[in-house]
Amino acid sequence: MKTLFLIACCSWFAGPAQAAKLRIVATVPELADISRRIGGDWVEVETLARGTEDIHQVVMRPSFVSKLNRAEAVVYLGLGLEHSFLPGLLDVAANPKMRSDITRECAGPGCIDCSAGIAVLEKPDTLSRAEGELHAQGNPHYNLAPDNGPLIARNIEAGLARIAPEHAAEFERNRKAYLSELDAKIAEWKRWAAPLKGMKAVSYHKDQAYVARFTGLVFVDTIELKPGVSPTPTHMVKLVEAMKTQDIKLIIREQHFSPKEAEWLAAQTGARIAVVGVMANAFANSDTFVKMSEHNLRAILKAAGKEPS
Repeated sequence: MKTLFLIACCSWFAGPAQAAKLRIVATVPELADISRRIGGDWVEVETLARGTEDIHQVVMRPSFVSKLNRAEAVVYLGLGLEHSFLPGLLDVAANPKMRSDITRECAGPGCIDCSAGIAVLEKPDTLSRAEGELHAQGNPHYNLAPDNGPLIARNIEAGLARIAPEHAAEFERNRKAYLSELDAKIAEWKRWAAPLKGMKAVSYHKDQAYVARFTGLVFVDTIELKPGVSPTPTHMVKLVEAMKTQDIKLIIREQHFSPKEAEWLAAQTGARIAVVGVMANAFANSDTFVKMSEHNLRAILKAAGKEPS
């Protein structure tokens, strides 16, 4: 009898750590990080893409299907950024809480789209394949701009509260605590970025629009001929001429791209290269949204010859 009483007491006072947690799958590491911060003790979060991968060419693994099959929700960037792997995985997982609909978007109560409400940049005027790999809904790389972090957090909070309304108050408290930290960092990073305003730069891929808006950098061209299309010798020669004419001394290379084109371009023009990640965990000690954002900004400032102030 005494043993039964003790068991009952332990069950009564069991906290979130002992209770069944919500299984959440995030497509990229920075969304997993923010999901953990918002969900706190009530969530168990797994990630699909590795930070060192090209988000457009994520290698699908059998474990992804089992993760999605067991999950209560999937947290994703949206705007078609995960189109190469997420819809197919949802089809195979056949989880009624989140599935791929006729438009190849995630549908169902377990779909947490972090792009909701984002001021989308670079919506294409044409979807001709001749223009390369275009994103119909606009540039989807909004996760690279620190000032989009608060909206991502709010979208995750809303999604978690939808699937677990009994914990909504705690999710809200966690979101406020997280944003108190993030907002302070964003204000600091804006001060750091001030000297970059108006500086011209070249990136490897067309994914820096939101970084440009945050920092004031002006991206004039890409090393890629077109999105997803490798550079040609003719394009590289023209790019050298343009950089010399416009005195462009900053090249931004996304970590997963080959360094050879950027290094050749730097050698021809005297420009310096900033190597950045397009996801958290692209580098050591960059496993969170905050660490990813700070790593990328520091890399850009260093290559631009500007020290954080």
